Amino acid sequence: MNVKVELNGLCDVLNRFNKDMISQDLDDYIVGLCENKFFRKKSITLEVFGINDFNDKEIFRNIIHDHYRNRVNFYSKLDKFDDVYRICLLILGIFAILLSENFVSFLSELFLIAGWVVIWEIIYDVIFNEIKRKRRENIFKKLANSNIIFK
Repeated sequence: MNVKVELNGLCDVLNRFNKDMISQDLDDYIVGLCENKFFRKKSITLEVFGINDFNDKEIFRNIIHDHYRNRVNFYSKLDKFDDVYRICLLILGIFAILLSENFVSFLSELFLIAGWVVIWEIIYDVIFNEIKRKRRENIFKKLANSNIIFK
């Protein structure tokens, strides 16, 4: 997949507050295009227009690749944290369901409903949120290893 990026020099690439990061507008543009045209291809090629200096080209390459590698690392850590969080919630939900068997009337129903709501939230998170996150992580991996062509 080819992503065209037209720039007016390196100032369009860098964040105006931190020169070691890419601008939010550029990041949103690149990721937005990749999400809208979700692909099964193995790689992404960035076609960059407007950067002519050799040093600027290397800075652009390094910043883009480092930025998306950092995003991949963040998503990997987030997935590990979410797995631990889901396991704790699952144990809590099962405990609430089992606890509901020991009570009568109102408390029994309250613990039963609370336990199933917690378990449903885990299932919802896995089905909907984790799939979206894995898709974005896959895009970030491809962008971290993307081929960058300057025209």
